Amino acid sequence: AGRTSAWNLARAASLLPRAIACNRKTRPVMTQPSISLVGNAPHERDRSAAIDASDSVIRINNCFGLGGVNGSRTTHLFLINCGGQMREWLDDPDFLARPAVAQADEILLPIHPQKDDLIEPPLNEAERKAPDARNWAPEAEAMLRANDRTVTRVGVDIFLRACGVIGYTRPQRDMSAPSTGLIALLWALETFGGPIDVYGFGFDGWDGHRWNRERAFFETMQDEGRARLHPLT
Repeated sequence: AGRTSAWNLARAASLLPRAIACNRKTRPVMTQPSISLVGNAPHERDRSAAIDASDSVIRINNCFGLGGVNGSRTTHLFLINCGGQMREWLDDPDFLARPAVAQADEILLPIHPQKDDLIEPPLNEAERKAPDARNWAPEAEAMLRANDRTVTRVGVDIFLRACGVIGYTRPQRDMSAPSTGLIALLWALETFGGPIDVYGFGFDGWDGHRWNRERAFFETMQDEGRARLHPLT
């Protein structure tokens, strides 16, 4: 009996590598989708191959480097829908023909109009119609959907999280604004989980953003393994 038992153990051991190999062939390999978030900081380093190889490519506003150093694919496009920039796009007859607008699977509007009701007291009608505060979400949706574009308003909860990143407990009058890039990262982390490959972010530009706080948040996400920041140079 002892000799038979030993033989059975040896036989089982000899079959184990074959069983493992067979299992590897038959079980599907689950891989995390690759996500690239592409900012608009000017640079000359060619990142096109890495960006275009991603499963999803998220771009922002005017899409610096599209068709060049920042690749040519766009699956998600964030378009700022408050203030003068959206007004310019609404008036531009060639806007819908822009490559990123034409090819994006989904266009996202980062500033939900509901955020104006969360200010204490809520903005009045005159304040909501001021040039720098006007939320053009309804007009942008109408223009884009009339041309068969898929448009989504980013939830106000993500805007509130962005406010928290830059030091506000709630939206305020005359506050510094969270950048579209920050809102896009928060949305990507919620939507895809991460890690998110981040290209083209210099944390510099319009002085209405709190760049130091935003940079610190991106770096924290990198330290936690939720983002990978790729340098401009």
